[in-house]
Amino acid sequence: MSIYFAENLEQGVTMAKTDPVQQNSALQLQSRLLIYSALGAIAIGASVAIASIMPLSQRLKQAEERNLEFAAQTRTLAIEEFLLRTQDIGGQIASRTRARNQLAAFNQGQVQRNELVRVSTDILNDALNQSEEIEGIIRFDRNGQPVTQIGLAIPEEFWQIMPSAGNQSVFIGPVEIAGISYLIVGTLINNETAQVLGRDLVLFKVPRLERIVQNHSGLGATGEIILGRVTDGRVELFFEHRNNDNRISRTVENAIERSVAGEAGMMQSDSTSTIPEVIAFNPIAIANWGLAVKMDRQELYQPVQKQIFDTGMAIALLTLLGTGGMVILLRPLTDKAIVQTDELEQQIQEKSVLLQAKTAALQTEQRQREAVEEALQQMNELKASSRQVADACATANFGVQEAQTIATGGTRSVDRTLEGMTTLKENVEAIALQIDHLHEGARQIGTIASLVGSLADQTNMLALNAAVEAVRAGDRGKGFSVIATEIRKLADRSRQSADKINILLGDIQSSVVATSKATQEGTKTVQVNFEIVQETSVSLTGVLNAIDAVTTSAQEISFATHEQAVAIQQLVAAIDMIKTSD
Repeated sequence: MSIYFAENLEQGVTMAKTDPVQQNSALQLQSRLLIYSALGAIAIGASVAIASIMPLSQRLKQAEERNLEFAAQTRTLAIEEFLLRTQDIGGQIASRTRARNQLAAFNQGQVQRNELVRVSTDILNDALNQSEEIEGIIRFDRNGQPVTQIGLAIPEEFWQIMPSAGNQSVFIGPVEIAGISYLIVGTLINNETAQVLGRDLVLFKVPRLERIVQNHSGLGATGEIILGRVTDGRVELFFEHRNNDNRISRTVENAIERSVAGEAGMMQSDSTSTIPEVIAFNPIAIANWGLAVKMDRQELYQPVQKQIFDTGMAIALLTLLGTGGMVILLRPLTDKAIVQTDELEQQIQEKSVLLQAKTAALQTEQRQREAVEEALQQMNELKASSRQVADACATANFGVQEAQTIATGGTRSVDRTLEGMTTLKENVEAIALQIDHLHEGARQIGTIASLVGSLADQTNMLALNAAVEAVRAGDRGKGFSVIATEIRKLADRSRQSADKINILLGDIQSSVVATSKATQEGTKTVQVNFEIVQETSVSLTGVLNAIDAVTTSAQEISFATHEQAVAIQQLVAAIDMIKTSD
């Protein structure tokens, strides 16, 4: 009977050790744990990338659009400065005291027309020779009759466009004369009591204005500056385009019309346009012109797309590195848990085979009922111990399942991802610091602009005092009077430039404040993601605790197995006693 029992036990243990199905199940469990962990980490990386990149992309696009608006504003200032210069030159010519006195005397009948023509011709020739930008001048009396004309002749079709008492100067053009573009500036000639004595039309060259319009620096390969006006409901352009094609889209025409109407802003071409464009437009108020700066949408947003791509690649790389590190960390842990589970299952199978062998032995011992009853009692104890083993195994299985669930959540974060989020948080804080520095620099520039305005006011006052002293000096002070007038006008232009600088500084400070708010929002988003990564690290700690629980269950199974071994020894002793009694 002992030989029969030993043979059955040996066969059962051999079958338990060589079960290939059990080994395949363990390998599948390990593979699932690692795959689900990697997928969870990748999902976290994708979520972080989407939450970070989308608002960043919007902010960067708005920054590029503000740069295009700034380009339109700078070109507008340059054109207005050119027009103010021509206006000042025309005013200087009209304000020469001797010519103005001759006109006043002629209007009162005190001077003959030939004398007026002689004096006016000499004065205008002197003005023509002093300025390289003037091509021709024509002077009219208060009745609109030409007094004299020097230099290039201005066609009669423009003589009717004259400044009125309510408008000191008017701009005509650019117009083509003999195939060349010119700008005509009309200026009133007034006496000390603001009575109109006559009018001047001055013909200016426009190469400088053309250079301003055709200066495409900072606008890439597709950027273009368009200057025009609206005549009889039709948009008229002044200069050739960058690609020598004067055709413009309806969107650009709309931008010119709105800028001529006094509006400024941004607009984009609709979806039906062949070439998507982004357009910034500004009015040239003093000449009733409109300026538009357009740029291909793809080229304008190309730096944004590159920066977004680089950011996405960095996040993807950090995610992959974190996933790889997590898999490397979890592999030995899963191996240990699976090995312990396999050992538990093998022990259960061995105990089950042992139980079957004991049952078979008890069935053969019908004649020794007392010994059989004792053996049955030992078998009952063995069954109770086996139930403890089964309960412990169930606890171990539940611990493994809990470890799998916690590991799935814990693998959403790794130490490298945590370091990357910390670096990102520091970078966003550094950006906020730089924005504060920029705000302080803008404030200092505003202070300097205020000083320039104050200096212009003082210079203007000195020029007025000098003009008074020149009047007191009589004919000897006339030249100094002209110089004082020039200084006063230069001070006025300095004051106007200072005011425009203050306006631009206000816009820049508004943009800095908006960028600062966007940076603060980015900092909050980074902080939230940082806390999520820390919570994930806590989940990984839960995985280790669950594995410790599995280990404890294995110890309990080992203790129950020891009790079963003692019971088996007692059963063998009883069987030996039965065999001896036989």
